[in-house]
Amino acid sequence: MHAEKQKEMLERLRIHLANGTTDLSPYSLEVPASHYVSEEQAALEVKVMFRQRPLLVALTPQIPNQGDYLTHEVVNTSLLIVRDKYGLARAYINACRHRGARIAEGKGSKSSFSCPFHAWNWGLDGKIIARPNSHDGFSAGDDRYDQLAEVSCFETDGLIFVLLEGDDIESKVYELLGGALTDIANYNIEETRYIDSRTIELPCNYKFFIDGFAETYHIAPLHKNTISPYYYSTSTLTEQMGEVVHLVSPRKTIEKEFQKPEAEQGAILPYCTTEYILAPNVLLTHQVDHIQFWTVYPVEGANRCRVELNVFWPNPMDEDAERKAKLNVDLVWQVTTDEDFPQSVSIHSNLVSGALPNLIFGRNEPALISYHQNIAKAIGSDRLIPLYEDQDN
Repeated sequence: MHAEKQKEMLERLRIHLANGTTDLSPYSLEVPASHYVSEEQAALEVKVMFRQRPLLVALTPQIPNQGDYLTHEVVNTSLLIVRDKYGLARAYINACRHRGARIAEGKGSKSSFSCPFHAWNWGLDGKIIARPNSHDGFSAGDDRYDQLAEVSCFETDGLIFVLLEGDDIESKVYELLGGALTDIANYNIEETRYIDSRTIELPCNYKFFIDGFAETYHIAPLHKNTISPYYYSTSTLTEQMGEVVHLVSPRKTIEKEFQKPEAEQGAILPYCTTEYILAPNVLLTHQVDHIQFWTVYPVEGANRCRVELNVFWPNPMDEDAERKAKLNVDLVWQVTTDEDFPQSVSIHSNLVSGALPNLIFGRNEPALISYHQNIAKAIGSDRLIPLYEDQDN
């Protein structure tokens, strides 16, 4: 985020904190239980939002060098993300063209990939290198079987996107991100260092994960003994940037900035949690001095999801910085798994039971409202109902 914008946001936060106010939506939002538990809607979201629009699947520091790779599960599709010899990020279906076996697991660095089933060998460019002991048995096959199935991949400003279906990924990425890309570019993500990852599956709809980060209203009661003492959790800033929802939450250390001479004030990043929510499934967070990259995917329908956290730290790093970074991964994972995720699971259970037909998002939760309206708009749903204060009951 550039300096001028930080200064403007700092002034807005000063006013909110002084007056006990926050950014508000023009309306609250009524959300039916079916928005979360409907299998029909879940299937439509997978088709429209997970397969037909670009997905942010990795950050540049996860595969910084030639031969670096990682595997990534997108709904029911296993991807192999690779840095080729020209320095380009490429995405392949993680399947040998012979019998469909996965050719890689996890992450690492290789000069080529060998299928565990019959040892077919594949290059970083996705082309076949060798079919050992095949006795020319595949000469009748055409050249499709000489190349891994590849999906569209586009990298910009430290972000790696894929598009499972369709083309023109570059223009679609720019359309989705809008002005948020200018913000994100200023974080210099490509210069950070990948630290560690965590993954978990939860018996709830994937949208509940984003819900837990799209408002700070819950911090004081739910996290009262962990992170609440560090936040001003009832005064936040929210803006819509393309399809991205931007949320800025001040920490109590922001008082240090307010105490500086007025001419020296202007920074918010060292004192705030700054989040970029890209529907349907990405949360990119700048947390004081580092980057958290979260993804969440539905797993076989509406009632289960898989959450992954990746953490990145600014360079250069010494031993103390590395120790701090790894401790941070453990701490943020402990808070979310012990406090946030159980709420997601229990709320989902209440909705599945049929006992609770609707939820309501308040005017003081504008990022939450925008995120869900972005999903509803993408799938053509009219189930979300704005409620205005002067609306007849």
